[in-house]
Amino acid sequence: MSEEPDYSSLPLDQRLVHKVWKVRLEAYDELSKLFENSRNENDEIFQEFNNRPELLKQFITDSNVVAQENAINSLVNYLKYGGTINNVARLKSIGIITSIIEKGLSSNRKNTKEYSIESLLLMIEISKDPNSLIEDFIPTFSNRLPKLVSGSVQGLNTIISNFGCQIISPRLIIPALPKLFAHADRNVRSETTQLTVELYKWMGDNLSTILFPDLKPIQQKDLTKAFEAVTGTVPEQKRLTREQELERRRLEEAAAAAAAAQSANGATDIIMTDADLPTISNHSTSSFDPFDLVEPVEILSKLPNDFESRLSSSKWKDRVEVLEEVHIILDKAVKLVTNDDYSQIIRLFAKCMKDANIQVVQLAANCIEYISNGLKKNFHRYQHLVLPPIIDRLKEKKASVATALANALDSIFRSSSLSDILDDTLNGLKSKIPQNKISSANYLQRCLAATTVPPTSNEIDSIMQVGVKLLSESQEPIRQASTEMIGTLMKITGQRELAGFLEKVDDNRKSKITAFYESVQVNATSKSSTSSNSNSTISKRSQIPPLNSGTIKRTRPPVSAPTSIPAKRGASSPVKRVDDTPKSSTIGRGLTGRSLASSSISNLPHPQSHVNPPLPKQTFETFSNQDKEELINLRKEKEESIIQRERDAKRIKQGEEDNYVLKQEILNLQSKLDSLQKDLANNNRMLKQKDQQITRLNHDLEDAKLKIRDSEQKIEIIKLQQTNKQSTFSGGLYSGTSQMTFSSPSTTSRPISYISPEKTRITSGELSSEVKRLSLDGGETSNTNINTSRENSYLTRSNNFNRISSSQPFGYTSSIDSPMEIEADWKRAAEVTSQLKARIEKMKARNRNNNNTPTNEIT
Repeated sequence: MSEEPDYSSLPLDQRLVHKVWKVRLEAYDELSKLFENSRNENDEIFQEFNNRPELLKQFITDSNVVAQENAINSLVNYLKYGGTINNVARLKSIGIITSIIEKGLSSNRKNTKEYSIESLLLMIEISKDPNSLIEDFIPTFSNRLPKLVSGSVQGLNTIISNFGCQIISPRLIIPALPKLFAHADRNVRSETTQLTVELYKWMGDNLSTILFPDLKPIQQKDLTKAFEAVTGTVPEQKRLTREQELERRRLEEAAAAAAAAQSANGATDIIMTDADLPTISNHSTSSFDPFDLVEPVEILSKLPNDFESRLSSSKWKDRVEVLEEVHIILDKAVKLVTNDDYSQIIRLFAKCMKDANIQVVQLAANCIEYISNGLKKNFHRYQHLVLPPIIDRLKEKKASVATALANALDSIFRSSSLSDILDDTLNGLKSKIPQNKISSANYLQRCLAATTVPPTSNEIDSIMQVGVKLLSESQEPIRQASTEMIGTLMKITGQRELAGFLEKVDDNRKSKITAFYESVQVNATSKSSTSSNSNSTISKRSQIPPLNSGTIKRTRPPVSAPTSIPAKRGASSPVKRVDDTPKSSTIGRGLTGRSLASSSISNLPHPQSHVNPPLPKQTFETFSNQDKEELINLRKEKEESIIQRERDAKRIKQGEEDNYVLKQEILNLQSKLDSLQKDLANNNRMLKQKDQQITRLNHDLEDAKLKIRDSEQKIEIIKLQQTNKQSTFSGGLYSGTSQMTFSSPSTTSRPISYISPEKTRITSGELSSEVKRLSLDGGETSNTNINTSRENSYLTRSNNFNRISSSQPFGYTSSIDSPMEIEADWKRAAEVTSQLKARIEKMKARNRNNNNTPTNEIT
């Protein structure tokens, strides 16, 4: 038995493409180890595959499943140790993701499938645009093989569970889900359910709103049960991208440096770093808004054409019916297109706020809420059209209408800010209608509790001036609503900020405000409130006199707590020069700059420090007007910077939305172009087929004409032969002589000169040659030449016969062959006729067998 040849001496590049699968198996394993032992991504081992990425695609599509497993493992190591953004882009361009899905995810081998999923995760991790890689998954959902479809859905589910919807946008996935739920294979539907549940963890009820209209009721019911099982689950990104990993390392290094600086300055020093370190982008779920994943819907074209005319009808039923139609359209639109102009429809809804029919008011308020929720921040430009009419309509007492109006106002606030709605709301507080005052105060209280930006000093003044007046109203509901509003504002600003406004309020009402202040929850807290609450004890002990000016008192920050800031750090603003504790001398400071006065002041060798008078009063006296103005200016600049930052964020978000809309338009146009190109190709193909059919039909027509012409010639020849024979034999039989006598009643017969038989009739040789031409067994000749020769021969003989007949007088007798010759000719003609009939029958039989056009019967 011969030994197997040793292939280890061959170069690696030859063994990777060797025809023996065992050789390729070992080569893939060796290549994987070379990737693993490389120095960095610029190692020489990666250069060959960076320039020729199609080699990797060839490896993972190996025909041998065992070798294929090692090949995909080598791809994993290539991406892990040498993968870059450019490399992943090259691999995607050659369609390697589709190959991994078709050959790896659909494999029955466990390791092959795991290596394939890991390679896809690595490509998502490295890529700068992960969503572009997901585009290659979508075509596989339409594959005929259920195993391939289920493997593709399973891989996509793994990617979503690892990276989440912050990295992988579900915009491409959601439209394909209804088709997957309708798949005939049970495994495909099961994997689709798991993928949908994973998407629900990130998107919440927004997914149900988008997906359920395209599903069957039984599918909706099953998904609802599956969603209830994961309701409340906080999604978490399990795997970071390369960019996120670099950001995390940077933050860790910054935290380590801050900790080192803290230890160097001493345990009692304040950490002089930012209060809040920036979080990793796209990694914290707090910054994730599922609304961004929803596809915008265009609704203006779907509205009834006679919407405005019907809404202006004098019949309340017409107005209610058209609003119900619009209500259904807006209810299905979770997110609206921001580029459209909604000013006209908003004006119509605002006009409905003055309608006498409360059902019209309720439906219009619901429509305003839907549009506001669908536009989010973009509704801000329409707010001035609809906010005053809604606040004026708050006088309505019916619960359902009041709830609809309150929901519309809350949605308007979410699309704007406290400053935007404050003026119109204060006008509602000044209304003469008690219900308007109550509802406006409740609305402002909700806005104060929900706002994340504290109100400015001027806004606080405006609120308190109206709120204190409402505390002296005769009706208790108005006083209670004002109490809750002021208590919420106090939670934001602190008690000290509002103390001057509540001096003339009775103690009973003050206690109610304080009680609500202690129980209410707010999202915004001013710095003055935090400092005042934390340092109230120190402020009382130091007996700092308040400033005379009420306005300056609200803008000035409260006294800060005594801290032990190192001596080398000087005050950078007038606020930091405020100190409630006596300044200790440099004798009581160590090398680290720590203040020893606050901790061990009784142990100092100089007891005079105990009797030194405190200096906070002197410090505040030296707090000049210039410093106060500087502080006010700094606060104004800070507020302006915050407003400018919000504007910039809005512009960035608007630009992103516009960019997304343009991308969608490009995709739609590209799909239309592809469909048109396909239609053009199909039309061209059909035209070619029609041309071929016409050509074939023309050929068939020519063949049929030739056959008809041949058949007609044959018939004429046979008829001519029969006529000649009949004339010949009739002359011999009836006269009984060798002469033919033609007589006429008006003329006397006379002899004519002898005419040779060759000139008056067709000879047997010519007849035999004609029969041979009709024979199917005879040789092939050109149709044109044969037909021409036949016609010429026939015409020549016919013309000769007619010429001879016409040249002689009628009744002239011609001398013919002897009776023996006539009998011999008759016998030869009979034989030829029988042969001709036999051959004609044979031609008919053959035509019937070949399913061709039957030959015309010869009578």
